[in-house]
Amino acid sequence: SLLLHCALFDDSLDDQEYNPGTIGLGSFSSLRDKIFHVGNAALQLSIVSEIYHLYPTCTSGDMHLMKVVLMSHDSLAYIFVKSRFHECLFDTYADATIIMQDYMKESDLLGSKEWAKHDGWKISGGLGEFRRRIEQYYGDDGCSEMARPQYMGLAAGRLWGHTNKLPDAASDDLQFSMKCVVGALVLAFGVNDAWDILRPFFLELMLLSPEELRTSYMGVSDLVSCYKKGKK
Repeated sequence: SLLLHCALFDDSLDDQEYNPGTIGLGSFSSLRDKIFHVGNAALQLSIVSEIYHLYPTCTSGDMHLMKVVLMSHDSLAYIFVKSRFHECLFDTYADATIIMQDYMKESDLLGSKEWAKHDGWKISGGLGEFRRRIEQYYGDDGCSEMARPQYMGLAAGRLWGHTNKLPDAASDDLQFSMKCVVGALVLAFGVNDAWDILRPFFLELMLLSPEELRTSYMGVSDLVSCYKKGKK
């Protein structure tokens, strides 16, 4: 509980004028920085390991592409807000949240139009293909019947309508908070159990192969142009 409180503490309070109600919160901020580094390292390890097992024939370039797509500041900030983690922040009215939500409204609208062309997802087969891949991942336990992709505003590590990274004011604080949440879970439960909790928030983005990312988002996201296939 204390670790999650630290993870969700908003550092912007450090810049405010003296307030007796915030005495002692500086220690939360200090611990939060440490939790961030744990979360950053653990998330990278968990994602790369998952990619390796999902796509055993992928090249080093493929793996790097998928890692940056999942761990870009824009992706993490989007997931943080889309999953409503921001509602648990100490400062629930942080500027970053408001700015990010404005970008997301625009991008979700653009993404929904693209998904509509393919019956509910980005690639051929649409929603049916998405559910087939969910079923293949988890096994035939019926969990895929109601599954539906949620991240329509994301486009290979960027937001629809924004080929390059969003301004720092939109994504930096939120991605930091996301990694702090990861770090808190890792310290509380260990890397493997923490990833079991977090995997559902990232699985949707891992269901497209490296080549599908390149084909679907070339010209839409600068990341697919930066990271080529590379060698085996």
